[in-house]
Amino acid sequence: MLLKNALRSLTNARALAITVALTVALGVGALIVTFGVVNAALWRQPPFPDARRLTMLFLQRNPEGELPRRERWSFARYTMLAQQQDVFEQVASYAPGSLTLSTTGSGDAELIPAERVSASYFAVLRTGALRGRVFTASEEEPASPAPVAVLSHQLWEQRFASDSTVIGRTIRLNGVPLTVIGVMPPEFAGLSGRAALWVPHTLTPQLTYAEYLTTNQNFISAVGRLRAGIDLTTARTRLAALGAAINRASPSDPANPDEQVTATAMTLNEARADRTVRRSLFLVLAAVAVLHLLACVNVINLLLGREAARRHESSVRMALGSSTGRLFRHLLGEGALLGIIGGVLGIGLAVWGSAIISPPANVWAPRNFYGSLAPFDAPRFGMAELLFGIGLVATTALLVAVPPALRAFGIDVSSGIRTGSRGIADNAITLRRPSARGIIVSIEAALAMLLVVAAGLLIDSFQRMRQTSIGVDTDNLLTFWVIPSEARVPPSTAPAFVAKLLGAIAAVPGVQSVSVDGGAPMAGSATSTLYIAGRPVPHPSAAPPVTRHYVAPDHFATLGMQLLQGRAFSAQDQEGSPRVTVISESAARRFWPNQNPLGQRVWFGGRSNFSSPESSAEIIGIVSDVVYSPLDQRPNLASFYTPFTQFTYASRMVFVKTAADPVSIIPGVRKAIAAMDPELAMQDVQPLSRVVSASWARHRFDAMLFGGFGVAALLLAASGIFAVLSYAVATRTREFGIRMALGAKPGRVVRHVMREGMVFPVTGLVLGGLASLVITRLLQSSLYGVSPHEPRVFLGTAALLAVVAAGACLVPAWRATRVDPSEALRSD
Repeated sequence: MLLKNALRSLTNARALAITVALTVALGVGALIVTFGVVNAALWRQPPFPDARRLTMLFLQRNPEGELPRRERWSFARYTMLAQQQDVFEQVASYAPGSLTLSTTGSGDAELIPAERVSASYFAVLRTGALRGRVFTASEEEPASPAPVAVLSHQLWEQRFASDSTVIGRTIRLNGVPLTVIGVMPPEFAGLSGRAALWVPHTLTPQLTYAEYLTTNQNFISAVGRLRAGIDLTTARTRLAALGAAINRASPSDPANPDEQVTATAMTLNEARADRTVRRSLFLVLAAVAVLHLLACVNVINLLLGREAARRHESSVRMALGSSTGRLFRHLLGEGALLGIIGGVLGIGLAVWGSAIISPPANVWAPRNFYGSLAPFDAPRFGMAELLFGIGLVATTALLVAVPPALRAFGIDVSSGIRTGSRGIADNAITLRRPSARGIIVSIEAALAMLLVVAAGLLIDSFQRMRQTSIGVDTDNLLTFWVIPSEARVPPSTAPAFVAKLLGAIAAVPGVQSVSVDGGAPMAGSATSTLYIAGRPVPHPSAAPPVTRHYVAPDHFATLGMQLLQGRAFSAQDQEGSPRVTVISESAARRFWPNQNPLGQRVWFGGRSNFSSPESSAEIIGIVSDVVYSPLDQRPNLASFYTPFTQFTYASRMVFVKTAADPVSIIPGVRKAIAAMDPELAMQDVQPLSRVVSASWARHRFDAMLFGGFGVAALLLAASGIFAVLSYAVATRTREFGIRMALGAKPGRVVRHVMREGMVFPVTGLVLGGLASLVITRLLQSSLYGVSPHEPRVFLGTAALLAVVAAGACLVPAWRATRVDPSEALRSD
């Protein structure tokens, strides 16, 4: 009955009802969709049966005075883990990477994302083959692994046209013939989330890395399924002891066998998103919640105005015997009904929005563990989103309904009947008589200040990032990876392979120059430790890290880098000739601050040809700095370049400088590479400008998203201020008529209305500014080159909001000057 009466009453105010319902719907829909994105990225379980009991397993270094560092496993240490652990049903290993798939061996090579896995991998994930079978333990014997492969359903459909006879067929991976034994179910792409085929991990020495089974490097990921009755805390306690024992038997750092190393476990949800991702998601959720609150405040404002306009009607009702409680319930029903209608529409919008929204690439991708664990963050409208939506609708309905309903308890019946529809000054917005609607205006201004400041900081940060020089010329520069098997092209023959590759590409029409490196600017590069001849040799853990680059003689010219001192590499810098290196300007300043580094000798950690004092390299030149890591990760600008002819790995990123659009030469380059090696494929083919742009993806997204929030907040605040001032002027028509009749000039009336109308917005701006000083600290890690308390942003935002508020006040103030004194007095 309550809602039925409310519905009947609202049919007389259709415009108001539609406005309120749509405002609530947009706020509720946006907040549910955002919750769905956060839920998918952080809380929803990954798409594996009983995924709550799956954990990622890591070695953990515990250096004194520093935060623990998690690492993956070597094959030997993983084997000990699998044999000695007692808290998991099973553990499994996997190593994501790309393999070159060929079915004919005549130029149809294609790089395919793959996982090299233990036989227990599919059992741990509780996923079997749709067709055929998965690996068995006997097929992963290190001495004689079976040459078998399992395909993803998508690869089976796209590359093999859903051929039902694919089981038993021979394919070539990195030139090695393997037999297809199974096809996985649709949607299964492994823990990396992108695998299209799987091979036994013990085949790795034949396929990619010859020392996979014997190296001491930690690059194998491990996953386990907790036994029934074992919780995560118990598992971590036992793993810590086991990890210490494993490190004593097989030290991660043989030079430091007493290092404090343990092991630990993390749920998939803990491991799949790092702190940066979590912080960004919570900030977005908080921003949308503030925006929704701002929309609710606007709705409250509208309903308060409706209640004030009906004060005479309410007074008559009460004079005729209606109780205060009954009037309260009537007003509560009206507001709640509008909130529920808008909320239900909002849930409908969320269902539609969840189906079309997806996080942009490179925005919330995981940074930990080389992306070995997928984000599994595709939003969808599920039970969690529905329950959140129902709770949000109920909360919103109460929030917008209660404040106007409470006004029922403050009605003065005699005054309401006596004044009727005539304007009175009680509703004016002044500091002398603060009203509920005036306070709401202050809240709107404060919330808008908070969102617009955040938007301003993020936009300023992104602009500074874009304006920062990265040290290279990205115009007409194509990049791509070639990743031949190290088993087929080991480091000993890699220089000849790279030289042949560069020669084939250089012959393509339109190519001006070509070079190689181990990574691209702004996208990451290999690092090593530095040792300087003539100085004390530090422990490997204390040696300074630097970025390492094995490049071609034309590298600096190809990327547009400046030679500042000395010489660049030449064709004479070959294997067998004196080892040489060129360093960056920052490296020169950091390691030789008061001397000329030319002629100094250095060597590096690792397994290159520059790894001992006897194989040290002479510094022959200094070049300008290049930024090799995303700017928000405090990139290491100390770079050391050596000629690939003296040492390189075969897996290289290729840089091709072109005379015109770099995309135009892709077919020619692809053809030249296929002619050189039919089983060699290009991967991640894109202009360097796109690589650089991708490094800004999260900051660009944050700036655009919060910029949109800021615009919405400005519009909501402006509309709220305008509505309140318009109502205040309308209810004071008689007062302004008297003022004008007594000789008040229009300008004076405008100033009077503006002065009173700006009191509460300005108060809100002050309070919002103070709140922003505290809350914007949460943006610290998302900002580049900007303080969270940037005065320019705060002052600019305050000025912008003050102008918007003044604009919202100006129209009602102008209307006050259009009052006809005689008409105003006659209406009394």
